[in-house]
Amino acid sequence: MDTITYEGICEKLGFDVDTYQPPESDTEDDSVESPFRKLTLEELTFLTNRIVKKQNA
Repeated sequence: MDTITYEGICEKLGFDVDTYQPPESDTEDDSVESPFRKLTLEELTFLTNRIVKKQNA
């Protein structure tokens, strides 16, 4: 199994997660798929843990 890294996740998504600004709309648009759907459960857990650590720092 490959080691999960923040840089690897950003490369897979094609953007820096820390500076990502989701598109805004005045209406809910279910036709736009979240780019985070590309991630595995392990990658999502990695990002969640990273966010929690940054908030507690």
